[in-house]
Amino acid sequence: MNIINKKTIITLGCVASIFLAISINGALSANQQNTPPPKAPTQYPKVSVSLVQATSHQASVSAYGEITSRNKLSLTSQVGGKVTQLAPNFLTGNVFKKGQVIAKLETIEYKQALANAKASLADAKLALAQEELNAKQAAAEWQQSGLAQHEASDLVLRKPQLAVANAKHKLAQQAVEKAAYDLAQTQIIAPFDALIVTKNIQVGSNVQAGSEIAMIYDISLFEVTLPLSVSQWQALASGDKGALTDTVVTLSDDANNLQWQANINRVEQHIDTNSRQRALVVNIADPLSLSTPLFPGTFVKATVAGTQVDDLWKLPASALIDNHTVWQISDNDLLRPLAIDVVFSQGDSVYVKPLADIQQAQIVNRPLASYLTNMKVIPSVEELL
Repeated sequence: MNIINKKTIITLGCVASIFLAISINGALSANQQNTPPPKAPTQYPKVSVSLVQATSHQASVSAYGEITSRNKLSLTSQVGGKVTQLAPNFLTGNVFKKGQVIAKLETIEYKQALANAKASLADAKLALAQEELNAKQAAAEWQQSGLAQHEASDLVLRKPQLAVANAKHKLAQQAVEKAAYDLAQTQIIAPFDALIVTKNIQVGSNVQAGSEIAMIYDISLFEVTLPLSVSQWQALASGDKGALTDTVVTLSDDANNLQWQANINRVEQHIDTNSRQRALVVNIADPLSLSTPLFPGTFVKATVAGTQVDDLWKLPASALIDNHTVWQISDNDLLRPLAIDVVFSQGDSVYVKPLADIQQAQIVNRPLASYLTNMKVIPSVEELL
């Protein structure tokens, strides 16, 4: 009996130990499940920045424009008629020298008109000579009449008749000049060294006075109009005509790696109603005769040297958010928007003046749309220029 009790006690003790172990293990497991995992360290975005220092820079103003002829003319016929002949090279893209014949119109009607006018002039000339003779005879007869002590009337001396004859003679002369002019206008000539841009007639075409024969460009002088912002004007040596006239300008066609030299001709003294800007006008003399011809319609970049400007930052163009703002990194690595004024640009660089009194700063090279004010970042210096 004692042996059985001992076994029972031992068995119960083992069972109790097992239950205790299970309970403790379960409690530990539950406790582990309720314990939150350790926090991962905060990951801040890494941003590329430039270290900028305010220094002096030679301003360079760039603007864009289209090459055009200073003188564009809709060449029209001064008389009507049938086109009988065209110059063999009267084709778009060809050049005519001043005075060269471009087209001819039928002349029969105008030759007849000139002949009639000359005949009328001969009649008027004869009538005038006859009236002059009659006037002389009338004056002589008055002297012989014994009434010379009295003043003769104009009618007696045939002055009105002579005035009429003179007027008819002048009209006849003008009619001859008009008929000769009209006949000459049957030859349509180039009024200046001209590039044919459009051709609007063919042999056999019937034209009226005022009909457009062609659109032509004067090739002796091309120009390009360059609208400039207020800050660009400030970067130039001066905004007045006297200081800028004849200043050398470099024109470039970057797409085709071409360059030309030109000169400022004038400063426009009005604000364009579309761009709300004032413009420089640059001249290019004999553009088609240059070693590399410059054609109308070419879109060019014009670069003008400006003044020496102090306290500017040189930044990559990619740093600009909206041409008026960049992201600055504060001393505690927080993003801060900074207002700037773009003074000029050159290539991939922009030269800006901060509106705040800051001499040096860390500026984000490539800002993202997701950036927010006071956002924590890790700056990494990357000099892109």
